[in-house]
Amino acid sequence: MSKYYSLLLASMLLALRGRAQTAPTVRPALVAATLYLNGTTLEHQAQVTLTAGQNRLALEGLSPLLDPESVEIELGPGAELLSVSNDEENANPVALNQAAADSLGRNMSEQARVEADIKGLEQERTFLLANQTLPTGTQANWSAEVQKGATLMRTRLPAIQQELGQRQATLARLQRQAGQLSPRAAATGAANRLVVQVRATRPFSAPLTVRYYVPGAQPWSPDLAIRANGSGRELKFVTRGQVRNQSGLPWARVRVVLSRQDIGRRVARPVLEPWELHRDGQGSGGEGRVDKFVVKGTAKGRPMEAASSRYEVAEPVTLAAGGRRELTLSSVDLAARPEYLAIPRLSEHVFLQAKVTGWQGLQLPDAAKVYYRGAYVGSTQLDGRAFNDSLEVALGHDEQLVVSRAKLEDFSENVALSDKRRVHLTYELNVLNNHPTAVRVRVLDEVPISADKEIVVKVLDISGAQLDERTGKLTWLLTLAPGASQRLKFGFQVDYPKDENVEIIRRRTRISAPKTR
Repeated sequence: MSKYYSLLLASMLLALRGRAQTAPTVRPALVAATLYLNGTTLEHQAQVTLTAGQNRLALEGLSPLLDPESVEIELGPGAELLSVSNDEENANPVALNQAAADSLGRNMSEQARVEADIKGLEQERTFLLANQTLPTGTQANWSAEVQKGATLMRTRLPAIQQELGQRQATLARLQRQAGQLSPRAAATGAANRLVVQVRATRPFSAPLTVRYYVPGAQPWSPDLAIRANGSGRELKFVTRGQVRNQSGLPWARVRVVLSRQDIGRRVARPVLEPWELHRDGQGSGGEGRVDKFVVKGTAKGRPMEAASSRYEVAEPVTLAAGGRRELTLSSVDLAARPEYLAIPRLSEHVFLQAKVTGWQGLQLPDAAKVYYRGAYVGSTQLDGRAFNDSLEVALGHDEQLVVSRAKLEDFSENVALSDKRRVHLTYELNVLNNHPTAVRVRVLDEVPISADKEIVVKVLDISGAQLDERTGKLTWLLTLAPGASQRLKFGFQVDYPKDENVEIIRRRTRISAPKTR
């Protein structure tokens, strides 16, 4: 019995001695940062000296904002990681560090929200300034339309400017606060201190790598400027990135990788549920009538390899915690095929767009600033997930091309020996090329479509246009010589019950027949 108690006492003394032993402190250097759209992954490296058997190391200098579940530690051959835990013995600084870290996290989230508001207001202002002209077809009610537009411009533009000023002031205040919080949040203490238990087979110096994830709202955002020459055949893509150090640690010559991915989301595969049919509109989340399914997207062209979602910044980055910096990522010259687009039903302008190949691998944001012939013409939407091998870039409108739309016929009559009423509508489009060279123009218009068997649409004349019967879209592809013009005529008739009112519906605008724009 005495031998048993002696062994127990010896074990307790060894345990207390091991617990009281101070773990050597290791401050691995921050060497790399990968910025995603919703957070940052940091990588630290160091050389640690291990003895044979168990070793206890205290890792300091890590981000106070790290996600504990994301911590990953790698050691060289001959070393085995046993456990990773918070340093409970060094708990005094926790309250100060954790409070500063929490405040810094809230500050970063608020900065991202304010920046999103600023971007939205700037886009609204750009949209208003780019739509100061009335579309063709509104001349009949021009006074009311002009009055509405003038009132909107007079009231909304000053309001946007005032809101922008307020949010920019708020953003500057938040940035100052972040600069004050960062040193406190990054101070050495239990909030950014981990204890690692390691078993080594022999005494040696082992490489140590620590990786972890720091959540944050938009640590970086791409910014793209597209510059087109006068012919529209050469486009320069200049990509920049607005980088924000939301890690809670200062960066000193850190390798930075930018990624257009979200991480930390659920990765479970989706489940394909039964595809059910219902009568009389029962059920929810459907696709409409079984004979009128609408196919979203396009399968034209050949599928292209996905654009690279990672970009390695060429030079190491030095940036204070909470700071921001704009980096020039790349500049690429690409050949383009210019094409003019006219939609006279919606606009009196003819738009120039360039179809670009070889764009794969660029960091494409959702929108880009466009400069044509050295002048800013506005912003354009981009879709890098297209299946086509060309990317369409809008370059603004061209005053050297003139387009008009006129109604030639508009009359209605009763259908003999029937309870139907018939409406005849005929339109004429005119396109004039004032350029000194030949141009290629794509002209779009449309005829109405019916989802009711009692309302029948019959297309009468489309002047050689391509007709998409599902949508009613008409497409003409024209090549106009210098100074040449061309007329295009199309017409249709609509038969409907004479005792009912029929409307042509497009988006939120409803126009009673037989009058239409």
